Amino acid sequence: MQAILFDLEGVIYQQKKLIDGAAETMEWVRKQHIPHLFVTNTTTMSQQQVSALLTSLGVYNTPEQILTPAVTTRDWLQQHPGQKMAVFVPDAIRHEFDDVVSFNDSEAAGVIVGDLGANWNYFTLNHAFRILTQSPETVLVALGMSRYHADDAGLHMDAGPFIKALEFASGKSALVMGKPASSFFQEALQKLNADASQVLMVGDDLMADVIAAKNCGIHGCLVRTGKYQSQDERGVIKAEFVIDSIRDLPTLWVEGQLSQVS
Repeated sequence: MQAILFDLEGVIYQQKKLIDGAAETMEWVRKQHIPHLFVTNTTTMSQQQVSALLTSLGVYNTPEQILTPAVTTRDWLQQHPGQKMAVFVPDAIRHEFDDVVSFNDSEAAGVIVGDLGANWNYFTLNHAFRILTQSPETVLVALGMSRYHADDAGLHMDAGPFIKALEFASGKSALVMGKPASSFFQEALQKLNADASQVLMVGDDLMADVIAAKNCGIHGCLVRTGKYQSQDERGVIKAEFVIDSIRDLPTLWVEGQLSQVS
């Protein structure tokens, strides 16, 4: 094993508070000179904001080490110059799309959807639906397909269920820019310049992190923090590795279990 992909929320921090042992593990990764990226489905913070948060928590990083759905969507938009899109995303990343935004039903070539949380309502969802049905060519761009996220109050629906509603109503399949899309993991591998068989994905979401990575040939490690639930280990689909928290990653690595994987 040569490189690591780290999920952030639920793995490195929870509710912007460092998970116990995360800073020490990340410092160990640096000292071992292990190439790594932070891959996150967050649409409530920009790449720069995520970088600043990690720095404030004592986790060394550069913005280039952080891959978000907004970053991959910008790359996609560069391949489709001149297109206008209706943008349903949190205010924190809305500026990323200032040059392409249009809510004119006839002008927008599609919609970009992120996690609006409590700001979702019938009017907003129906507006996105109307734009999608203007033409057979309109596209539904999803900034991730996470089913839910966790905070101190419990589990909350993420963007995935709302995107599924738009898919069902419009008859269109979403172009997913974040996890669990294989294109997201492929972009991460390109940035690492690493072969999938030599990369480990560490996440708290069995399906969107671990199994999605496995489907790309990447090894997966599930942590028992964040949105992890005990039933994640009782189903037919299982993670290759499971550890209590990010604190235990160096032990897993040093004990040789990962070095024997190919």
